[in-house]
Amino acid sequence: MGLDQDAHAAYADLSSSERRRVITHATLRTALSLAVIIIVFIIVPAGDLASGTPGLGLTVGVVLIVGMIALELFRTVRDPYPEVRAATSLFVLVALLVTMFALTYAAMSVSNPAAFTEPLDKSNAIYFTVTTLSTTGFGDIAANSPTARWVVTVQMLFDLIAVVGLARVFVLAAKAGRARRTKSAAAGDSGGDASS
Repeated sequence: MGLDQDAHAAYADLSSSERRRVITHATLRTALSLAVIIIVFIIVPAGDLASGTPGLGLTVGVVLIVGMIALELFRTVRDPYPEVRAATSLFVLVALLVTMFALTYAAMSVSNPAAFTEPLDKSNAIYFTVTTLSTTGFGDIAANSPTARWVVTVQMLFDLIAVVGLARVFVLAAKAGRARRTKSAAAGDSGGDASS
Protein backbone atom coordinates (compact mmCIF):
# COMPACT_ATOMS: atom_id res chain seq x y z
CA MET A 1 0.00 0.00 0.00
CA GLY A 2 1.62 3.26 -1.15
CA LEU A 3 0.89 6.71 0.19
CA ASP A 4 -0.65 7.74 -3.14
CA GLN A 5 -2.97 4.72 -3.23
CA ASP A 6 -4.46 5.25 0.22
CA ALA A 7 -4.05 8.82 1.41
CA HIS A 8 -6.41 8.18 4.32
CA ALA A 9 -4.35 5.44 5.98
CA ALA A 10 -3.80 6.14 9.63
CA TYR A 11 -0.22 6.97 10.51
CA ALA A 12 -0.16 4.14 13.03
CA ASP A 13 -1.11 1.67 10.28
CA LEU A 14 1.80 2.66 8.01
CA SER A 15 4.81 0.45 7.46
CA SER A 16 8.13 1.73 8.78
CA SER A 17 9.24 2.82 5.28
CA GLU A 18 5.97 4.71 4.74
CA ARG A 19 6.35 6.37 8.14
CA ARG A 20 9.87 7.43 7.19
CA ARG A 21 8.49 8.99 4.00
CA VAL A 22 5.81 10.89 5.91
CA ILE A 23 8.33 12.14 8.49
CA THR A 24 10.90 12.99 5.81
CA HIS A 25 8.29 15.01 3.90
CA ALA A 26 7.21 16.81 7.09
CA THR A 27 10.84 17.49 8.04
CA LEU A 28 11.64 18.89 4.59
CA ARG A 29 8.51 21.06 4.63
CA THR A 30 9.45 22.36 8.10
CA ALA A 31 13.08 22.96 7.12
CA LEU A 32 12.00 24.90 4.02
CA SER A 33 9.60 27.01 6.07
CA LEU A 34 12.28 27.74 8.66
CA ALA A 35 14.79 28.60 5.93
CA VAL A 36 12.35 31.15 4.47
CA ILE A 37 11.72 32.65 7.93
CA ILE A 38 15.47 32.89 8.65
CA ILE A 39 16.25 34.41 5.24
CA VAL A 40 13.55 37.04 5.69
CA PHE A 41 14.86 37.78 9.18
CA ILE A 42 18.40 38.21 7.84
CA ILE A 43 17.58 40.36 4.80
CA VAL A 44 14.99 42.69 6.35
CA PRO A 45 16.93 45.65 7.75
CA ALA A 46 15.73 46.74 11.18
CA GLY A 47 16.48 50.36 10.29
CA ASP A 48 13.98 50.29 7.42
CA LEU A 49 11.31 48.90 9.72
CA ALA A 50 12.06 51.62 12.27
CA SER A 51 11.69 54.41 9.70
CA GLY A 52 8.19 53.32 8.71
CA THR A 53 4.90 54.03 10.44
CA PRO A 54 5.18 53.10 14.13
CA GLY A 55 3.41 49.87 14.86
CA LEU A 56 2.84 49.02 11.20
CA GLY A 57 5.44 46.23 11.22
CA LEU A 58 3.97 44.67 14.35
CA THR A 59 0.44 44.97 12.97
CA VAL A 60 1.49 43.33 9.69
CA GLY A 61 3.27 40.62 11.70
CA VAL A 62 0.21 39.93 13.85
CA VAL A 63 -2.02 39.73 10.77
CA LEU A 64 0.52 37.41 9.12
CA ILE A 65 0.61 35.12 12.16
CA VAL A 66 -3.18 35.02 12.49
CA GLY A 67 -3.44 34.24 8.78
CA MET A 68 -0.80 31.51 9.07
CA ILE A 69 -2.61 30.01 12.06
CA ALA A 70 -5.87 29.86 10.08
CA LEU A 71 -4.12 28.37 7.04
CA GLU A 72 -2.25 25.76 9.08
CA LEU A 73 -5.41 24.77 10.99
CA PHE A 74 -7.21 24.27 7.68
CA ARG A 75 -4.28 22.23 6.34
CA THR A 76 -4.07 20.17 9.54
CA VAL A 77 -7.72 19.17 9.38
CA ARG A 78 -7.36 18.27 5.68
CA ASP A 79 -3.99 16.47 5.97
CA PRO A 80 -4.00 12.67 5.76
CA TYR A 81 -1.66 12.63 8.79
CA PRO A 82 -3.02 15.51 10.91
CA GLU A 83 -0.94 14.70 13.99
CA VAL A 84 2.29 15.09 12.03
CA ARG A 85 1.03 18.26 10.36
CA ALA A 86 -0.04 19.75 13.71
CA ALA A 87 3.40 19.20 15.25
CA THR A 88 5.27 20.73 12.33
CA SER A 89 2.82 23.63 12.11
CA LEU A 90 3.32 24.50 15.77
CA PHE A 91 7.08 24.46 15.34
CA VAL A 92 6.96 26.80 12.33
CA LEU A 93 4.41 29.14 13.93
CA VAL A 94 6.52 29.54 17.08
CA ALA A 95 9.56 30.31 14.90
CA LEU A 96 7.49 32.90 13.02
CA LEU A 97 6.30 34.41 16.29
CA VAL A 98 9.87 34.70 17.61
CA THR A 99 11.11 36.22 14.36
CA MET A 100 8.28 38.74 14.17
CA PHE A 101 8.85 40.01 17.70
CA ALA A 102 12.64 40.01 17.31
CA LEU A 103 12.35 42.19 14.20
CA THR A 104 9.96 44.48 16.07
CA TYR A 105 12.33 44.83 19.03
CA ALA A 106 15.34 45.45 16.78
CA ALA A 107 13.39 48.14 14.88
CA MET A 108 12.24 49.74 18.15
CA SER A 109 15.83 49.81 19.37
CA VAL A 110 17.03 51.47 16.15
CA SER A 111 14.36 54.17 16.38
CA ASN A 112 14.84 54.65 20.15
CA PRO A 113 18.07 53.18 21.57
CA ALA A 114 16.79 53.88 25.11
CA ALA A 115 13.71 51.67 24.60
CA PHE A 116 15.62 48.76 26.20
CA THR A 117 18.32 48.63 28.84
CA GLU A 118 20.81 48.16 25.99
CA PRO A 119 20.57 48.71 22.24
CA LEU A 120 19.32 45.59 20.45
CA ASP A 121 20.74 44.29 17.22
CA LYS A 122 18.98 41.33 15.60
CA SER A 123 20.99 38.82 17.62
CA ASN A 124 20.16 40.45 20.95
CA ALA A 125 16.55 40.86 19.82
CA ILE A 126 16.25 37.09 19.17
CA TYR A 127 17.83 36.41 22.57
CA PHE A 128 15.43 38.81 24.31
CA THR A 129 12.42 37.36 22.46
CA VAL A 130 13.31 33.77 23.36
CA THR A 131 13.97 34.60 27.02
CA THR A 132 10.59 36.31 27.14
CA LEU A 133 8.88 33.40 25.36
CA SER A 134 10.44 30.85 27.70
CA THR A 135 9.63 33.04 30.73
CA THR A 136 13.29 32.81 31.73
CA GLY A 137 13.78 36.58 31.77
CA PHE A 138 17.39 36.79 32.91
CA GLY A 139 17.03 40.53 33.53
CA ASP A 140 20.05 41.55 31.49
CA ILE A 141 17.81 43.13 28.87
CA ALA A 142 14.54 44.78 29.81
CA ALA A 143 12.05 47.17 28.23
CA ASN A 144 12.54 50.77 29.39
CA SER A 145 10.06 52.81 27.40
CA PRO A 146 6.29 52.56 27.78
CA THR A 147 5.96 51.53 24.12
CA ALA A 148 8.54 48.76 24.52
CA ARG A 149 6.76 47.55 27.65
CA TRP A 150 3.44 47.43 25.79
CA VAL A 151 4.98 45.46 22.93
CA VAL A 152 6.60 43.03 25.40
CA THR A 153 3.22 42.64 27.08
CA VAL A 154 1.63 41.84 23.72
CA GLN A 155 4.37 39.26 23.13
CA MET A 156 3.74 37.66 26.52
CA LEU A 157 0.03 37.37 25.70
CA PHE A 158 0.81 35.88 22.29
CA ASP A 159 3.25 33.50 23.97
CA LEU A 160 0.54 32.27 26.32
CA ILE A 161 -1.75 31.77 23.35
CA ALA A 162 1.01 30.01 21.39
CA VAL A 163 2.15 27.71 24.17
CA VAL A 164 -1.21 26.81 25.67
CA GLY A 165 -3.89 27.77 23.18
CA LEU A 166 -2.30 26.83 19.89
CA ALA A 167 -1.10 23.49 21.19
CA ARG A 168 -4.64 22.68 22.28
CA VAL A 169 -6.20 23.98 19.07
CA PHE A 170 -3.84 21.93 16.91
CA VAL A 171 -4.52 18.80 18.95
CA LEU A 172 -8.23 19.36 18.34
CA ALA A 173 -7.59 20.01 14.63
CA ALA A 174 -5.61 16.77 14.40
CA LYS A 175 -8.48 14.89 16.07
CA ALA A 176 -10.95 16.50 13.66
CA GLY A 177 -8.74 15.48 10.75
CA ARG A 178 -8.57 11.93 12.04
CA ALA A 179 -12.37 11.84 12.51
CA ARG A 180 -12.86 13.22 9.00
CA ARG A 181 -10.52 10.60 7.60
CA THR A 182 -12.27 7.79 9.52
CA LYS A 183 -15.70 9.00 8.38
CA SER A 184 -14.50 9.22 4.78
CA ALA A 185 -13.02 5.71 4.95
CA ALA A 186 -16.25 4.35 6.49
CA ALA A 187 -18.31 5.95 3.74
CA GLY A 188 -16.03 4.33 1.17
CA ASP A 189 -16.32 0.91 2.88
CA SER A 190 -20.12 1.06 2.95
CA GLY A 191 -20.22 1.89 -0.74
CA GLY A 192 -22.20 5.03 -0.08
CA ASP A 193 -25.21 3.12 1.30
CA ALA A 194 -27.48 5.78 2.80
CA SER A 195 -29.14 3.32 5.18
CA SER A 196 -25.97 2.71 7.24
